Amino acid sequence: MMKGMCKGYCKCWGRAAKYCVHEKLFQMEILSPGGRNVVRMSLSRDEREFAGEYLAFTKRLLLDSVAGLNKAALEARTSPFGWSIAECIGHLALSGELAWKVLQDLLRKPATPEKGIDVRVSVKQIMVIMTDRNRKLKTLSALDPAGMVADTDLMLERFAAYRDRLIAFAGTTEDELKNRHTSHPATGTINLYQFLLVEGAHSARHVMQIEEIKREL
Repeated sequence: MMKGMCKGYCKCWGRAAKYCVHEKLFQMEILSPGGRNVVRMSLSRDEREFAGEYLAFTKRLLLDSVAGLNKAALEARTSPFGWSIAECIGHLALSGELAWKVLQDLLRKPATPEKGIDVRVSVKQIMVIMTDRNRKLKTLSALDPAGMVADTDLMLERFAAYRDRLIAFAGTTEDELKNRHTSHPATGTINLYQFLLVEGAHSARHVMQIEEIKREL
């Protein structure tokens, strides 16, 4: 991505955008809070602000993408093995709940500064990897929504509730998130600040999937 490519009309989403992730990233002095040069401290003001904005931005992308869709559109399948829009929503609700539980569990464990050297991705790279729809990612069986029968409005409320918890957490936590680590199948070892952004990018990925489905309806 080139600096300023998304000003005004966001080429990333094909729509007018007051908030552009890529422009915001370029405004930050440090694109990667992980890796060999990580500072062992709580989040900076810029990092805290960016995490909260990005999580809120990707939440709004989902809500806007599915607004006004009727039951037939939500449950339609455009390929035999593809997910419906309703299943995408269900998956995001389940994964949001799991992400919150995983985060809380990791915060109860000792810090892992020795794993900082294993972080190989920057914030920008995480967003590229997670939103690359040509890169196939397999979900955990517990998060597979195939055949799920659920109230879509309820699933959206569930997604929004857990996302709001993450947003509030990002804005207030004093935990040394960059000093704690986990592993993700798409990105490898990441610190917990990056973990928050993976969750935002994950929902952005499925919004892109939803938009693909809508174009085929």
